[in-house]
Amino acid sequence: MSLFIHKTGVQALIQDRGRVGYRHLGIPASGPMDSYSFELAQLLCGNSGQEALIEFTLHGAIIEFEKATVIALTGGGATATINNKSILYNIAHVVKAGDTLKLSPSEFGCRTYLAIQGGLKVNAELGSCATYVPAQIGGIEGRALKAGDRIEFADEINNHRTAENILIQIKNPALELNEIPIRIHKGPEWGWFDNAAQSQLIKEKWRIGPQSNRMGYQLQGSPLLLKEKTELISTAVMPGIIQVTPSGMPIILGADAQTIGGYPRIARVHTPDLSIVGQCRPGVFLQFQLFDE
Repeated sequence: MSLFIHKTGVQALIQDRGRVGYRHLGIPASGPMDSYSFELAQLLCGNSGQEALIEFTLHGAIIEFEKATVIALTGGGATATINNKSILYNIAHVVKAGDTLKLSPSEFGCRTYLAIQGGLKVNAELGSCATYVPAQIGGIEGRALKAGDRIEFADEINNHRTAENILIQIKNPALELNEIPIRIHKGPEWGWFDNAAQSQLIKEKWRIGPQSNRMGYQLQGSPLLLKEKTELISTAVMPGIIQVTPSGMPIILGADAQTIGGYPRIARVHTPDLSIVGQCRPGVFLQFQLFDE
């Protein structure tokens, strides 16, 4: 009736679609960094999409299933085996009691989603099971999963549907390239930067720095300079906003980002490309493309 965590790898978090309606209280939605892969994993398991699943960052996880069920893996950042036999992403699999899933290194991608048919049994906080570590809410005790955790399946399903031999692919360049095009829109403070800085944002290849995480991707490149020194009163921000720090370096805000900020918002990521950003690992290069709706 459960799965057992032997190892978590870099990070493992319980997530659902996110915590909606609390940004005015300073609580972000959280939820998946790659929403397309999240939804596909749920679909392959026959879930409604509201269920809790696990988001793994990169590799190293070892999970044991203590009861037969149907699972699906989507996203990237790892290769997968069950009982040391390779399995595919983006397709449903039947697992037996005692089967062990292992995630090993891969060349591309950053996050793997493990969905279980029926979901995981996790208590909701503020209407969601999504883990938001900075506030210690959601998931298990508001923290990342750790070795020794045992998570029960949400539903006791006696007649699991057979895993269908249907492979569904999501086209995501972050799962096959190290230089990724990302569409952006002009932000509210776009005009605070001169033509040279605006052009530089588009022409430069920005490297994702090693300190990047679910709160924000710190980019490395040549500094973006303001026309003149101007301070911004803290104002609303959201995932996908690109802020420019006092050092001139851009930060792309992620699913766990704060709800207000005081850095100028030069641009925002085109919403469909947020899932691409969510699969980009540190060291990957991003090239922005100005996108007009």
